[in-house]
Amino acid sequence: MRFPARLLPAAAFALLAFSCASTTPVDMKEPRRLVGTENGVRIDAQIFGEQFSPGQAVAITYDVTNERPGAVAVADLVPVSSYDPETQTVTVTFGSEIPGHELLPRLLVIPSGQKKSFSGSAVISGVFGTGSGFQHAPRGLQVMLHFLGETKPFEQLIGIQERVVRNPQLADALLPKWLERTETIITNVLPMRWVLPFNPDEGTVRRRP
Repeated sequence: MRFPARLLPAAAFALLAFSCASTTPVDMKEPRRLVGTENGVRIDAQIFGEQFSPGQAVAITYDVTNERPGAVAVADLVPVSSYDPETQTVTVTFGSEIPGHELLPRLLVIPSGQKKSFSGSAVISGVFGTGSGFQHAPRGLQVMLHFLGETKPFEQLIGIQERVVRNPQLADALLPKWLERTETIITNVLPMRWVLPFNPDEGTVRRRP
């Protein structure tokens, strides 16, 4: 799967304070759960809360399960997000489709037959408008995961202490392999309520249906 079209630039949102440390697995009995699979790799994500708004921290836990015969890897990067006004969906993306021009991220490996859990908070900020003519408020959230389907070409980035290393030559050498071996999973869309900021004239917080 490839990155969906018509998405506003990632700069439309800011996602901060996300940790890729191991954590408690996703509650599989939780009905408000996001699920996506692609060729033997599965992601289960849990969103804590049913509404979001500019500046609000959205807590996310996600599990990556690898059912392939070989290991897969995810880049340990701060997530980014984008917004599709046609579907009114916010997409939170983990991993990276391509490495940087000079900087390379640490890779987190999920061995064959294993599952790893991650959690953190994403602070969403963006300009959507707050006037009465506001028509395209976000109505849902989905998760996208970019992962490397093969780990051998990227062994230099596995297990390193730094989250990011600067190595222009290695970045240039790995770019073709990274593009060739990157795969993508997109989950279903979870309905969310978009809450507009407090309006002192109305004396209340306004919600979009």
